[in-house]
Amino acid sequence: MTRGLSLTRRGVLSGLAAMPATAALTGRAAAREAALTIYSWPDYFAPLSLDGFRKQSGVQPVIATYESNDAMFARLNSPAGTGFDIAVPSQAWVPQLAKRGLIEPLDHSRLDFSVITPGLLNREFDPGNAYSIPKDYGFLGILYDPEAVGMEIASWEDFFTAGAKPGVSGRVRMSGSGWETIGPELWLQGLDWNSATNAQIEAAGQRLIGFAKHIRSFSRLQAGDMANGTFVLATTDQGTARRAIAMKPGLKWVLPAPVTELWIDNYVIVKNAPNRDMAYAFLTYQLLPEVQVAATDYIGFPAPLEGLRGRLGADLTDADMIFGGSVIDFSKVSSFVVNPDTIGTYMRVQTEIQAAAAG
Repeated sequence: MTRGLSLTRRGVLSGLAAMPATAALTGRAAAREAALTIYSWPDYFAPLSLDGFRKQSGVQPVIATYESNDAMFARLNSPAGTGFDIAVPSQAWVPQLAKRGLIEPLDHSRLDFSVITPGLLNREFDPGNAYSIPKDYGFLGILYDPEAVGMEIASWEDFFTAGAKPGVSGRVRMSGSGWETIGPELWLQGLDWNSATNAQIEAAGQRLIGFAKHIRSFSRLQAGDMANGTFVLATTDQGTARRAIAMKPGLKWVLPAPVTELWIDNYVIVKNAPNRDMAYAFLTYQLLPEVQVAATDYIGFPAPLEGLRGRLGADLTDADMIFGGSVIDFSKVSSFVVNPDTIGTYMRVQTEIQAAAAG
């Protein structure tokens, strides 16, 4: 099963302030009903894996859900956030959760990090994986129709060139997140989107403001809209790309040079987790190779298991796309980290870009 990930998975919380958030169960109510409560995206665990953990431990996890990182952060940063044992934030939020004391340092002696792909560990958002364990990951790539764009695309510069061509202009999709829209120009300038200054972000945004007239939408990409030609050039992850290519095999998806995004969703243990030992038991179970294989099959994005690809079977279609390529150089991808000093600039410039597109 392939499950698409909405753009709000890597959303941003305005002002990083506490605000109400909704979930299937409140933290306290969930804690009363089960010996393990997980705060996560909807439909993000293979039912067979949850059932396997129940049979092993005698505990059926209760899954409370959120629809965005914003909501997750806000709830954990409020009195309503008590009672959860495990949460599943995207990488951008791990430093803020740790800084505010909302998650606990991990006891590495209780977890087998040796089974995890090394390139996913010790990333910029959590050095030494002090607080987080990768759950699954994906990439920001370029999906395009070679016949419509009339050229091969291998870089972000190619993307901008193709997007301005007659017949392509007006049929381009980009992200609604400021960093994913402005990031490509920063990378072309040799800058890091996590360390770029406000002035550098604004300067890079000027190219996007000029390019905005070619952009049709910043909304979530629907695979069918690429298949039917509504869009012929788009930034998107491998999940949406696979669905679109299944509908229209002539489409292509690439990871552009010089750098692109690696997003990682992570397990963390919530501060003062009422069932800490059971949380470690669940994480240990989730790291088992057979459970990671089942998770990949269910959600359609790769679990972090080292050697996972060889375990999925020779009949797997589009394996290169699932894993971002035949061999991924994890030094050529970057994971965004929310920085309170610059996130407002990304948001404001994104608003300006979208206004230019609408005008």
